[in-house]
Amino acid sequence: MNKPHILIVDDEANIRLVLERTLSHEGYRLDTAANGAEALQKIAKTDYDLMVLDLHMEPIDGLQVLKDSRVQNSDMMIIILTAYSSVDSAITALRGEAFDYLLKPVEPQALRQRVAEGLAKLAYQRQQHQLMGQIDTLRDTLNQLDTCTIPHQATRQLTSGKLVIDCRQRQANFAQQSLKLTTTEFDILLCLVNTAPNPVTPRQLVNCALGYDSDEVKAREIVKWHIHQLRRKIEPDAAHPRYIKNIRYKGYLWAGDIVE
Repeated sequence: MNKPHILIVDDEANIRLVLERTLSHEGYRLDTAANGAEALQKIAKTDYDLMVLDLHMEPIDGLQVLKDSRVQNSDMMIIILTAYSSVDSAITALRGEAFDYLLKPVEPQALRQRVAEGLAKLAYQRQQHQLMGQIDTLRDTLNQLDTCTIPHQATRQLTSGKLVIDCRQRQANFAQQSLKLTTTEFDILLCLVNTAPNPVTPRQLVNCALGYDSDEVKAREIVKWHIHQLRRKIEPDAAHPRYIKNIRYKGYLWAGDIVE
């Protein structure tokens, strides 16, 4: 089994060295970056499991690295580490789905503990994604069996802006290009389009697309991955979504009918 791969990002060489020494005894694979630009270059080439990220860097600061890295790797755990704390920056980091926000100087044991907890959370999320993939495969098989046994019915077609959904054949085209969607991605997209222009909570999407109830915390984790994958397949720029939008405190919204 591969050892966890961690990226340490800080613009001070002595701090990078201290952090590297602090984590080296845990057997992790460690890389370092001296600034935000170098960090983004490395993230684009390597699927890191966790990043320890300094907040105040120039010209690309930690919050921008946090935001841009989510496009490349939505699963990576991110621990913000900074000497300059503020309520606004902490809230922004956590809303950007940082795992934690720690203040310098941090005790070595505290950092090692939070890194271990972040990696444990990542392992749990990956296990959930693997299970969801197995469920997708099973549902695909059942859908194929249904197609063989159910008499032919007229195709129901939904159109929303550039999106065309063939509900009978379970196919979707966007801007005249076929979308290669998993069963769950198709069902989530269908739920969003059917509910538009109203937003849908993650819990409602799990119930609608997967057919079972879940609490809000688990539902957010389940849906977040599928929304990320849908955006990669639909959005011109997944970092700035135009079609599948986040509505704060409410959920996700399909905006295909209102975008030019």
